[in-house]
Amino acid sequence: MLILLGAAVLTVLVVVANVSRSRSQVRGIEVAIRYGDTPVLVSEQTVVDTVLGAMPALLQQSIKSVDCDRVADAARNVPFLTRVSAAVSVSGKVVVRADQRRPIARLYYGSRELYMDGEGGLFPTSSSGNCNVLVAGGDFKEPLRMDSLNAQTRALWEVALYLDDHRDYKNFIDQIYVLSNGDVMMVPKVGSHVIELGDADNLDEKFSNLVAFYRKGMPRAGWDTYSKVSLKFKEQVVCTKKQNK
Repeated sequence: MLILLGAAVLTVLVVVANVSRSRSQVRGIEVAIRYGDTPVLVSEQTVVDTVLGAMPALLQQSIKSVDCDRVADAARNVPFLTRVSAAVSVSGKVVVRADQRRPIARLYYGSRELYMDGEGGLFPTSSSGNCNVLVAGGDFKEPLRMDSLNAQTRALWEVALYLDDHRDYKNFIDQIYVLSNGDVMMVPKVGSHVIELGDADNLDEKFSNLVAFYRKGMPRAGWDTYSKVSLKFKEQVVCTKKQNK
């Protein structure tokens, strides 16, 4: 009987505490951003300001009336964030959790300068921090869209993603750019030639051929012999010699 009575009292206390908590006022906003190994591009205060800008009465609300989905949607207006969620903590604070997006390339699209992440998303560069990533550009035919990639930007993204996953290859590539016909070109860190990659298919084979040529063919010919090294033809490395002036 004593055990049953104690359990009943405990249940009543928990219910009373939950009711009291739900009626109490929000005690603040807490933001937790997972930055990973990327430089800080956005501050936690920016997220707080963005949420309050969209929901100015949030701090005057009761905990029970907080719409966490709406809070998360407001925080998603910060373009540097992904995987955003919101909840109310035991202490009565609205907690926003998110990952900072990780750039894999800096895209120059006409007069615009943007980051491209590993999921194919585009977002602005930041005055808060700078990421040392691959530079991408091109002779673009279509207007830029932030919500989807066109054929040219998708080709750049596929190559940038591949290089991000294969750091040994990435270490000797400085820039990538796409021509109006969709072919991707690369500028290496060593030598005065350009690399014609073609489309973004069969990248394993193309880069394997490039490495083999760099190890065996280029040292014999000389790093300043060719103006272009083409990988676009299957199982071939086709080189164009520089023209004597």
